[in-house]
Amino acid sequence: MYILVIISAVVIGLYFVLDKRIHVQKELGVNKKVEEVWEVMGNQFARVHLWSTNFKDSKPGGSSKFPGLDYSARITVTDRGETIQELDAFDTAEHSLAYHISKGAPGIAKQASAIWSLNSDEADKTIVVLEFNMETKGFLGFLMTPLIKMGMGKSAAEIAGDLKYYVENGTPHPRKVKSQ
Repeated sequence: MYILVIISAVVIGLYFVLDKRIHVQKELGVNKKVEEVWEVMGNQFARVHLWSTNFKDSKPGGSSKFPGLDYSARITVTDRGETIQELDAFDTAEHSLAYHISKGAPGIAKQASAIWSLNSDEADKTIVVLEFNMETKGFLGFLMTPLIKMGMGKSAAEIAGDLKYYVENGTPHPRKVKSQ
């Protein structure tokens, strides 16, 4: 009986001490000029379904908040349903954007957000940096954090690969075509 109480106390204590924040970052080189990659990743943010395997459909939503962009969110459809990703930052000069999921995040997510940016040291090569962040909630979120992090890592790699393929080839990745 005492062992069960001690184990319970340790698990409850860990729940309050351990970090439930997940950060996943994926970097990938794309053999295109930064402006060409930004056109797809940034300027066409609301058309992600054209190239990403994760999205079945997408469209712009919300009123304009950023110069050169006539919307402030994208409404997407995935296998898990509809999500809304609201832009928090959109910087054409720096080739970066940030967004958070305001609708459709997993139930164990307290918050989910991302920062996407581009860097270029060469004329025809761009480094895509995709960062995804999530904070889990509840005891189930605490327990699932390692599995969620693995899934987010896989998803980040897939999104980066899909973007690279689309920008370099002008067509969606074969796995996207196959899934349609």
